[in-house]
Amino acid sequence: MNIIICEDRKEYIVKISQIAKLVFEEKGLEFNIKAFDIYEEAIKYIKSLKSYEDCLYILDIDLKQEKNGLMLGREIRNIDEYKGEMIYVTSYVHQMQSVFKYKLKILDFIDKGFDMENSIREALNTYIKIYKDKIENESLIFKVGGNVFIIKPSDIICIETDKSKKKIIIYTINNEISVNLTLKEIQEELSNQFIQIHRSIIVNKEHIKMIENVNEDLYVVLTGGIREIVSKRREKEIRSCFTQ
Repeated sequence: MNIIICEDRKEYIVKISQIAKLVFEEKGLEFNIKAFDIYEEAIKYIKSLKSYEDCLYILDIDLKQEKNGLMLGREIRNIDEYKGEMIYVTSYVHQMQSVFKYKLKILDFIDKGFDMENSIREALNTYIKIYKDKIENESLIFKVGGNVFIIKPSDIICIETDKSKKKIIIYTINNEISVNLTLKEIQEELSNQFIQIHRSIIVNKEHIKMIENVNEDLYVVLTGGIREIVSKRREKEIRSCFTQ
């Protein structure tokens, strides 16, 4: 989950970040918090993201800049096409109607001057429920220790067996996750967008960037520069898949 905060006052950035960190840790969820006090830096970061379904924007209205938080919200919606969720935490509660005028589709509008901490907690818990409901049917869920990882198949680059630890390693666009499963067990959960290229490696077809020959061996080059060898008996199938 990507939690993106844009707020001009440092003390509120710290407070909101602390509340969010506690809520997501309590739920055992993986998350990333990025906070900005400058409009342009927030937009630059948001544009750099590869997907927006797991984004939550927590914004102030009065950013003490040329553009305010409502304009920021509108620009975000032009980028994410309403895929993420949005919360406003502000002292300017009289501008609530403006949020609807800007057609921002927000999750909550929180008054900084009235029980802000509990209000943010409630809003975050609502977001977690919405997020889980939205993606659980199409995502893979793994519990590793005290953490729960919810992974969209489209974010998985490849999966390989870690023989030394008797686990599999799932490489995603964001990180690596080691889980106590066999390749066969996880393969049963995957769609036909995944293909086994070796007895110990499964790759996501959507993340194959190129194939290349090195001496007499064939390799696939994946997102992030990951290179995996293709077994001899899979070569024809991989070449066919790539030309399609």
